[in-house]
Amino acid sequence: MARRFAMVVALGVVTVVSAAIMLGLGELTIRSIHLLRDGIPFFESVDGGRIGPISLDQELGWKATEHYQETLVERTNAGRPYSVRRSQKQYGFRQFGDLDSKKIRLLVIGDSFTHATAVSDDLTYHALLAQLLDVEVFAYGAGGYGTLQELMILDRYIDIIRPDVILWQYCANDFINNDNELERLSLVNNNGWVRPYLQKGQVQLLSPKESSLQVREWINRRSRFLYFIVSRIDRLRAVRTRDTVEVAIESEGMRHPGFLRAVGVTDELMGRVRKKVGNRSIMAFNCVRAEPYDQAFRDISARHGIAYWDDVASVVLEAHHRGEDVYAADGGHWNERGHQLAAEAIASHFRAEMRTGTRP
Repeated sequence: MARRFAMVVALGVVTVVSAAIMLGLGELTIRSIHLLRDGIPFFESVDGGRIGPISLDQELGWKATEHYQETLVERTNAGRPYSVRRSQKQYGFRQFGDLDSKKIRLLVIGDSFTHATAVSDDLTYHALLAQLLDVEVFAYGAGGYGTLQELMILDRYIDIIRPDVILWQYCANDFINNDNELERLSLVNNNGWVRPYLQKGQVQLLSPKESSLQVREWINRRSRFLYFIVSRIDRLRAVRTRDTVEVAIESEGMRHPGFLRAVGVTDELMGRVRKKVGNRSIMAFNCVRAEPYDQAFRDISARHGIAYWDDVASVVLEAHHRGEDVYAADGGHWNERGHQLAAEAIASHFRAEMRTGTRP
């Protein structure tokens, strides 16, 4: 009996030691790749506040890292390699114009499409807008952002930048990311990071994951290897199943109670945006064409005096259907050509709005 017990204990010890060695090797490998490929310090920890282009923030959940830059090779969705030189400037802005300029100041706020990590600094849609419109551009985006986080960015920097016009980049996932219950049910638009939500008029920091909050938070903050593993599992689940809340929303539309609730929250948040900016012009576009999200953005924009352009994403999609290579490797975000097409469409709308002198 004693011998059997000793064998079980020995087997347990070997298993634990083997697992620890595998985790250690995995962590060593991932951190080495980050160091050599991305220039991220080997011992830099998310728990310390920063991993590459993203940093933790006690109010925002996360934010774009200030004074960050890297050069790397990206690939288009068709497999064509291209060099990317990207940087994040003051306060984490991709574009931070001249505060002393006499030009029209355009403040652009959005999520990953505005963060635009797959495109060089001078080829993002907002950098191209500065050239096409001869305006001073200040552009902030962070991957995975919802409307509340974008509003908080506006609140932080509007008095510093003092913009004349605000360009708001919507995305279909905003509704999911604005509602904790919907995000928990999503396999597509859920990065597992704690974020702020507006609930019953109050801002609360909550996790979008269910039962494994403590374990997931420990992984997110302390182990790059385990974060790599769990994030890849999330992606595989998203690809291999249709058991995600977006399927039900796109089938039921406004009849979906969770989506209807999220639309109400988004409407309230954009109302707060309007109140914050006063009588300044707000212009907006959606980076992805899909219903019922597009109609909800149209209605919200109309209620708050926001000029809404629903064809920007269509211009890129139509080019794709013509055989143009317009998407990045992930198949969803725009590559350099996609950003160019989007910038041209936005610039055309912007000129028309400014010619008519439309003001809320």
